Amino acid sequence: MTPKYLGKQMPVATPNFTLFDIQMGVGGEEFKKGKKLYDDGKVGKLEAEYYGVSSIVSGTHDYNVNVEYKHFDRGNCDCYLGQKDMLCKHMIALAIACVYKYRPEDAKVVEHPLDQAVCSGQLRDITKEELASIKKEITSALRYLKSYDGPSKTWFAYQGSLIKGKRLLLYTLSKLPVCKKSADVCIDLIIRIDNKMANTGIDDSDGTVGDLVHQILELLSLFKDIALELKVYIVDKFPKKTNFEWEKELF
Repeated sequence: MTPKYLGKQMPVATPNFTLFDIQMGVGGEEFKKGKKLYDDGKVGKLEAEYYGVSSIVSGTHDYNVNVEYKHFDRGNCDCYLGQKDMLCKHMIALAIACVYKYRPEDAKVVEHPLDQAVCSGQLRDITKEELASIKKEITSALRYLKSYDGPSKTWFAYQGSLIKGKRLLLYTLSKLPVCKKSADVCIDLIIRIDNKMANTGIDDSDGTVGDLVHQILELLSLFKDIALELKVYIVDKFPKKTNFEWEKELF
């Protein structure tokens, strides 16, 4: 039955999130599990609620699931993980179903890995428009690499923020063509991350941000393999001294 609100049909709000947002916000394996549930038709009829959408998602059992319109990772599921207030594959599956139904134009899946360096392989100069867009995306993603001084109960949410920032940055860098200006972008980003780690209270005890820098260094190495003349250029441009001695790992 269609939910009612004050005697009228419940209005359906467009989800604030896209498939890209879901991919960036959850682990690669968890996204695959949720996507498989959706692809296998395990998500039942979507029912509009005041704050979100609910459905029955079939897994080991049939689970009652709901997610908010504004946040795909906020909701409930009566599975084991959901009862512990943890984001589960059933909630992810329902969020994916919401995008396909209400925002099909935003249902594009990023196919390449999101937690490692990926080189576009395009040997060309970057355009002014591309460079401006890349820098804007980098500035936005860096906001997720923030300081931490909260209680232990918010630790996992904080780690999620670091992971999301890492994925967003690596996705942005994957669009760079191989050229000197792109190398400059990568080097400048390493410098900015190095300074944030040294001066803003980032807690990288699980190594997420450190691995991000390693991946950017790997991307620079891939640039060098495609355009050998970039090796000398990158070495010359890279700082001779960084807070965490990244220069020792260059190539």
